[in-house]
Amino acid sequence: MVKLSTKKLHKGEHLFKEGDIAQEAYLIKSGYVSIWKTEDSQRVNLATKVEGEIIGEMALIDDTTRSATVTAQSDVEVEIITKVQLEAMLSNAPETLSAILHQLLESLRNSNDLITMYASRPVSNELRKNQT
Repeated sequence: MVKLSTKKLHKGEHLFKEGDIAQEAYLIKSGYVSIWKTEDSQRVNLATKVEGEIIGEMALIDDTTRSATVTAQSDVEVEIITKVQLEAMLSNAPETLSAILHQLLESLRNSNDLITMYASRPVSNELRKNQT
């Protein structure tokens, strides 16, 4: 296995921001991060990721920009995984593919939970005014 480069972040630092071009994925070696988006000028927390989890793989796999911002919630160390390294890992190690697929499905479930939560909230007065 290829030795991966590492990167260290201090609490509060961004690993990447929503809209950034994806060039790498990251494996969290220590610490934890929050994944969040801004909606109507408010921060919406999507997930917390911890040691052993991969982040940033979605945009790297489908060649899109980052869909959310990732911020260190403690001092964090990550290993950097390039697109070429990720493709090799997925081709040569079925357990890596399985782990990423499991993580993507968990993210989808969390997204569904968020959608359900927001859909069940009462419609705001502002929205009611706009509909009449």
